Amino acid sequence: MIIRAALSLLMINTAALSFCLSPRIISRATIPIRTTTLSTMASAASSTAPEHEHEHPQDNNTNSKDVIMLSGYPFYIHGVDPSAVRSVFEKTRSVLQGMCGDQLVSAHRMGSSAIDGIAGTPVCDVVAEVSPWPLNEENKAKLEAAGYECHGSAPHDTENDEWFFGGDGKPGHLGRVVLHTVPKGSEFVRDTRAFCEYVNSHPEAFERYNTVKVEGAIRMSKSEEEDGRLIGYKHQKAQVCVEIMHEAIKWWSETNGNNQ
Repeated sequence: MIIRAALSLLMINTAALSFCLSPRIISRATIPIRTTTLSTMASAASSTAPEHEHEHPQDNNTNSKDVIMLSGYPFYIHGVDPSAVRSVFEKTRSVLQGMCGDQLVSAHRMGSSAIDGIAGTPVCDVVAEVSPWPLNEENKAKLEAAGYECHGSAPHDTENDEWFFGGDGKPGHLGRVVLHTVPKGSEFVRDTRAFCEYVNSHPEAFERYNTVKVEGAIRMSKSEEEDGRLIGYKHQKAQVCVEIMHEAIKWWSETNGNNQ
């Protein structure tokens, strides 16, 4: 389960990104960031990456030099506007409640965009517990009509995760959503919550994950293979992601047991 949860952080689709993390947001106000280091990284990226890779995607009020384009996906060095992503989630949860009725058990944010201040793309990742699982055909049709298209089984867990792509705007930009639907009580929900809450509440883990994300994005922005920049970025952060996932699940178990 740990490996599946970690792998989900690395999944790539041409239509959307999937970062399976936690729903709960803990204030970033108490977690210091090495702003000097990040500013240096941003400056380095600005001076070396191709000019078109710094086009401002207009996703939020961010200086264009703080955004790197990876295979058409905007990567925010200083994180996406938390309130903007939160609004996307609230809209998605409202759609789920209206379309899925009693089959919906819960819906939570997850992914890097659920960690205030961390570098990453602005796609809003959501995990929904449903019972019975999977969603019935009627509710799938309702979701599709609302703009959330089913893409079958998620690659990281073909037996217990059916995912949907939807939302507003261009793929990879603010407004877009990756929706995972899993069975009620899925350990996947617990594990991804553990990851996000651990990163949110442990400054060292936040900085370690944030740094490898920024370094990987900057490194891949210099690649001559434009189509492979996004996938390459995911590979750059893979090892650190797995390490933190193990730490997070151990911490969660010691703190909360097996409770979600």
